[in-house]
Amino acid sequence: MTNDSSPASVASLARHAATGIALLLLAACATPAEPERMAVTQASGAGFPAKLQHAMCVRKVTGGEATNPLWVSEVDDAGFTEALSNSLDSVGLLGAQGSCRYFIDVDLLGLAQPTFGFTFEVTSHANYKVYDAAGKSVLLATIAGAYTADFAEAPLGSMRLKRANEGAIRASITQFLDRLRTMK
Repeated sequence: MTNDSSPASVASLARHAATGIALLLLAACATPAEPERMAVTQASGAGFPAKLQHAMCVRKVTGGEATNPLWVSEVDDAGFTEALSNSLDSVGLLGAQGSCRYFIDVDLLGLAQPTFGFTFEVTSHANYKVYDAAGKSVLLATIAGAYTADFAEAPLGSMRLKRANEGAIRASITQFLDRLRTMK
């Protein structure tokens, strides 16, 4: 066995080591929650009041945060808006723009996230407000949605936190839809 310590082999080894470190760092980078994984997909809109069918629009979502790739996964306003709109659409409540009779505003108060662990439980806290076309409040609800992602769901910690964020928002939207079912 020869010990090649020529400048070219040392440089090659350094390049390979740098590439490996860069790949590990990229794998650990935080990425934002995906709207399609936060959305509720149900086959039927059964159980909702008839007046809500194809009559609701998401007007505004606030309180979300952009994800810093060097920190932790977050949920941004645009992603939450898309997930809520897709959820409403999947149960037949989403109205066409310009013909909505009910408007939804959501304030994402925050995500309670762990800093480390093998299982990550995230709880989202959000205020949902539904207004009729005249601006009268017809539903106000503060909802806490929780979800736990374990090692089997995502072995990489940054991905496990992302999955827990997505599940917490999905749980929140599910509870909101349940509240809409009981609306008079």
